[in-house]
Amino acid sequence: MLAVSGLTKEVRDSMADEMSSDPPALLLARWGKDARLTPYGGGNFGTPPDLLDRHPDREPRGGPGTAPGDPLIVPTDRFFVRSNGPVPAIDPLVWRLHLGGLVERALTLSLADIQTMPQRRLTAFLECAGNGRTRYDPRPPGTPWRNDAVGNAVWEGVPLGHLLDLAGVGDQVVDIVAQGGDMPGMRRGLPLAVARDLNTLVVLRMNGEELATAHGGPVRLLVPGWAGIASTKWLIGLEVLDHAFAGFWNADNYVFWTAAGEPIAPVREMPVKSLILHPEDGARLAAGPHVVRGVAWSGHGAIAKVAVSTDGGASWAEASLSPGAGRRAWSGFVLSWRAEPGTTRILARAFDERGLTQPAKATWNAKGYLMNEIQVVEVEVVTRQ
Repeated sequence: MLAVSGLTKEVRDSMADEMSSDPPALLLARWGKDARLTPYGGGNFGTPPDLLDRHPDREPRGGPGTAPGDPLIVPTDRFFVRSNGPVPAIDPLVWRLHLGGLVERALTLSLADIQTMPQRRLTAFLECAGNGRTRYDPRPPGTPWRNDAVGNAVWEGVPLGHLLDLAGVGDQVVDIVAQGGDMPGMRRGLPLAVARDLNTLVVLRMNGEELATAHGGPVRLLVPGWAGIASTKWLIGLEVLDHAFAGFWNADNYVFWTAAGEPIAPVREMPVKSLILHPEDGARLAAGPHVVRGVAWSGHGAIAKVAVSTDGGASWAEASLSPGAGRRAWSGFVLSWRAEPGTTRILARAFDERGLTQPAKATWNAKGYLMNEIQVVEVEVVTRQ
């Protein structure tokens, strides 16, 4: 097992106490995060939908709270934060990545070494496996995420396959195990074929800036389309195995368990999903012309279309789609509609390029993973005064 590097003994001893005692506002300020993020305890913060809705009507150029750039990109300060353990402060100058196991040449790489390697830029969503957990009934245990543990960002780094080639990896290899720097037990296995995908990155930059500590800096893994647990933060080690890795984060905690306690499948690609950003649930609207807008994504491919209903599912219309910057990136959707007085239930249903779509009811599982059932937003429409 690879040791945690780049951490002083004082840092390791203080991390757990620090995470449990610091108030959310202090953590957000320390990490340079938006104070409006929703705290869930420890180092976990969700992004409320109103912070994801970056339509020009909501964020006029130069106005208060303006975030620059593509409205489908979530600014780093608004991006959700998910931490299974303490958030380490790793000195980039002493950070090292150890690559060993079943390789021809074991490697120990510094940040400067990786910065000189061929870089790749990719826009992709990142979503916690438990995003939307509170929508299950009964609610499974775990962080009570609403629809706020997902974001879309621009990532830059070195393809993991490049590092594997430098070390020399044979055909007998099955899994690549990533070691996180937050705790010794944070080890997650990734199939070799996925590790070799050109878009699986050893990330150095996020949204054009050096990778922030809260998001795994100085270096993290990114496995586009897969649940966030696969994208190991604070990456410090890679171990090459000739068998499937059966550690806790692969064989227990991120597994689709039935109500009967049967393990059905590991958590891998995130299912097709859509999120209505406007109007918000519970909103009060004046009768007349309005728009429904939101974002859609899938871990299995690009979004092909989004259907929207403004009458509780009785009828559906295809929304206009703004394609994202890649097959693993968010696509935006918008539909104009005329609101009539009364209670209105708005639904959105995404379809990806493989024909996969959202179910009316997601399959309940004991850990509350992969919630992608059709979202329902209820609004009250009133007569204009």
